[in-house]
Amino acid sequence: MDWDKLKIFHNVALDLNISEAAHKMNISHSSISRQISALERELRVSLFKRHARGLTLTEQGKILFKTAHDIFGKIALTEAQLTESKEKPTGPLTIAATVAFGTTWLAPRINKFTSSYPDIDVSIRIENKYTDLSQGEADVALRLNEPKQVDLIRLPLYAFQFRIYSSPEYIEKHGIPKDDSELVKHNIIAFGHDVEPSIPDVNCILDFLPKNKKYKKLFISNMYGVMRAISGGAGIGALPEYMKTSKNNLVPILPNLKTPKATIYFTYPPELKGSKKIEALRDFLVREVNKEKKN
Repeated sequence: MDWDKLKIFHNVALDLNISEAAHKMNISHSSISRQISALERELRVSLFKRHARGLTLTEQGKILFKTAHDIFGKIALTEAQLTESKEKPTGPLTIAATVAFGTTWLAPRINKFTSSYPDIDVSIRIENKYTDLSQGEADVALRLNEPKQVDLIRLPLYAFQFRIYSSPEYIEKHGIPKDDSELVKHNIIAFGHDVEPSIPDVNCILDFLPKNKKYKKLFISNMYGVMRAISGGAGIGALPEYMKTSKNNLVPILPNLKTPKATIYFTYPPELKGSKKIEALRDFLVREVNKEKKN
């Protein structure tokens, strides 16, 4: 089986989109189509079903994709080990983080890390979908649920609490509720029901509202969007406390409400145990968390 054709098949199968694979690999759409067709002729099976909405894998395609995904994942992990310097942290480092934590907490601090370790080439994957560390999709994941895979190394990095927030603009117009019983009089902003949230208890504010009463609510299917709406004066909502910064105009209210807590885990595969760049990132993030907790 031709290695280059297998690599092209794997990239197309990841997104089920030839145009996306062509962009990632810097290869023309027609060239990828020819290589896939050639691989199918070589194997004497159809790997994709082609229809008006795009591509789906055939049963034979699913079998080949699983094997190819395992192979390329192990190669990525091996490359990370081989390029790791024993002298100092160096080489590529991919960090996976959720949209909320990645955009509001990690991204503003990453310059400190890259300035301290200029030989580490950092990439951050900011997305809420699950990142498979065992397949080399990232070197480190900052997760809001403890990983279920027993072999993954994990460190509780950031224990945080949800807080109820509003904005000066909203408070000036509508006032502050004295307790949770007055929340029904206000505009409530919550996470949309149409998307699986990456953060447990993301809609804890709804637990303080009566089920049988009507109130004005706005659902947004993105935690960063919820934060922007609250800071923009649209209403009152619950957010992880790490999203409060000096720049986003959030005002904590109802401090006596018993809001839930959660933990962000620093996780990485056992193959990268002892990696200098993993250790450098871990120590940096721990320092940043401790610094924030002191302020």
